Order: sequence, then structure tokens, then C-alpha cells
Amino acid sequence: MMRSYTKLILLLVIILNAGGLTDAYAESKVSQLGGFGNCREVGRSLICNWNAETYVENKNKKTCHIWSRPIKKKGKYRKRGDVALYVTHRPWLKVKNQVSVLAGYTYKKESQPRALIGGAKFLFFTEKDVAWLSTAEKDRALVNAMRRGRTMTIDGLSSRSTRTTDIYSLTGFSAAHNAISKACGIK
Repeated sequence: MMRSYTKLILLLVIILNAGGLTDAYAESKVSQLGGFGNCREVGRSLICNWNAETYVENKNKKTCHIWSRPIKKKGKYRKRGDVALYVTHRPWLKVKNQVSVLAGYTYKKESQPRALIGGAKFLFFTEKDVAWLSTAEKDRALVNAMRRGRTMTIDGLSSRSTRTTDIYSLTGFSAAHNAISKACGIK
């Protein structure tokens, strides 16, 4: 099971690096399922702790994900790109609860970012600026911890050895996760 899951993640990494997922997301019609948790207006946009969306990729295959931005970012960096945490369902690939972290920088080779929720610790593997967990079981365990938690801290190390700490609110996570699970038919 672990090997096939790792192969699937590596396939997604290859597609992502080739721009496939990014292009598919950008070109497809994104349907907003709603914002969950604490929300605030920024300009004309409503920004929430967790945002739920569906979109189509790979020739009409429905994908559902939730995403969040950190409520607090720490680190001595000059420039940093977009930072976000995603939980994705791709039922057409039999993938559910896949957790990924977009760091806003290239991770140091072979570094292992970690997520901390209460006393639980989860180690990720990296490829360029994205981190994933290595098995579906670890994804499931992290999602379960996120459903019970209040905040999650993610520590990472950039290719320039800059340490970062990002803190995410988990307020609204369960409701957002329920929304994408329903939209993608995940039980």
C-alpha cells in the first residue's frame, strides 16, 4: 500500500512540476463551496480560515479541496511566495484526505517539515516548494487530528537554511472538510 501511494504522490509531483495540476486548476471552472471558520472582508473578497472548492481536472474528473493560509508566519526571510495548506480528494484516483503544504520557498533537499497538533507530530517529505505525507494512513491520521485540534504549527527549512514556522487556525476545518467530502462523495 505504501509503495503504491508513494508512486501516486510522485506521479502528482511530476504533473505538478510540469504545470499540469496548476494549469488544470487555472483552466477549469472552480466552484466555491464556501468559507468556514472566522471570515473577514478584504476589499471585495471574503477571506476565511478554510475555503472549500471543487474543480475539474484530467478530462472531467471532479476534484475537491480545502485550503487555508497561516494566521501567523515566523522566520527571518527576505522574500516568500504564497503559503497555504491543502487537503484534497481525488475520488477518480481513489485519493482522499491528501494533505499538502505550499511553503512559499524551495525546501532544503531531504528536509522533513513537520506538523504539530497538540502532542502529535507528523513528518513530511518534500519536492521543490511542496510537502506531502508519505502514506494515506498518515494523511488520515493528520486530518483526524486537525478535526479535533484548535491550531496546527508547521515548521520548515528553506534551501537557504532559513527556518520557518507557520501557524494555522483549525476553526472551521471540520465544516470545510465535511463540505468537500459531501461534494466528492467521500464517506
